[in-house]
Amino acid sequence: MRRAGTEAYVKVGTSGTGGMGFNIPYTHGEERPSRLLMSKAALAGAQTLLILLMARTPGGPPIVKEVKPTAVIGWREIAHGPIRCGGRALAVYDCAPDRAVSVRNSANLVAQGDFGMATGDQLEGVYIDTGENGLFSAGEFAAITALGQMQLVTPEDVARNVVRELIGGNTGRDVVGALDGAVMGPSYRGGYLRQTALDQLRRLEAAHGESVAFEILGPPRLSKLLFEASLLKRSFESAAAVLAETPEDIAAALERQISDDADVRRRMLSIGIPILLSDGERLLRGAAIKSEDAHHGWVDLTPANMERWQRRLTAIRGQAQAERGGDTSSRLDHLFAATGEAPFGPAFFDIGAIVAWIFIHEDQGRRFKD
Repeated sequence: MRRAGTEAYVKVGTSGTGGMGFNIPYTHGEERPSRLLMSKAALAGAQTLLILLMARTPGGPPIVKEVKPTAVIGWREIAHGPIRCGGRALAVYDCAPDRAVSVRNSANLVAQGDFGMATGDQLEGVYIDTGENGLFSAGEFAAITALGQMQLVTPEDVARNVVRELIGGNTGRDVVGALDGAVMGPSYRGGYLRQTALDQLRRLEAAHGESVAFEILGPPRLSKLLFEASLLKRSFESAAAVLAETPEDIAAALERQISDDADVRRRMLSIGIPILLSDGERLLRGAAIKSEDAHHGWVDLTPANMERWQRRLTAIRGQAQAERGGDTSSRLDHLFAATGEAPFGPAFFDIGAIVAWIFIHEDQGRRFKD
């Protein structure tokens, strides 16, 4: 859809049960519920959440909606004629009383077999064609559309809601919009207490050492970036000091730190994050490796990667200077101005903040709906 430039994605979904609960007495409800019915309902819900996530993805279609009818949708035709199922006409079979089989023999109770006698005719009857749900007899239609059962909604009812949503109307029937309004997002209390948690974590780190990454959250790129930022923080006093060095000198300094500090080295290797040394040829590794390349999960000490980090820090410095400039409005996020530090000081080695910046600006991973 990104490649095609799709402007609107609208799904007409289903609940899997026509609006009924697990007590549905037909359409795979024989076991109250059957495995097939559970699968239908689970997939219907899973697709709805996939659509919700698609609506929260930058660069996707500007309009993403789902209309989910929860009743029998009908009808296309009322007529008399051959009864078809799965595109094939039902053949007529007969079994005269003198050809009865014993119910005590399990071989006679298989779902399909050479039993009865084909007459060569096709089953015919009066039917109502409900489209996707197939052909119903008058009795079947009366039973499942009765008050207290699935009841009935017409295709035109569904189509009107879809059209109204596409032209900007608010029908109240868009499931994606309803979920957007109903799901819990970040709270004021959570944002307020986040700093309390970080303060306590940093007090403990001051006593016990920096806690960089455990590779439980994943993916390994998160741990890789955190460890690289931590190594820069340990080797240099400030981000400005990093920018004052050549990429080759930075790489050499980080490699010396890896060689001299066994604890730091072991913490990386023990969680499956290998270390690519500055020559780009040798790799330090433990029993497991969580990734197959340096971009996704190796601590990369090559000069090329150090140059990449210098570009990042330069961009962060530019953002910080903009935040501390003349624009004091709410237009900017003021992520770095909020630290109260002098521009481009040690506060920029908040490794979590730096990696979050990389995820947002390099990896295009910003939370879309805030």
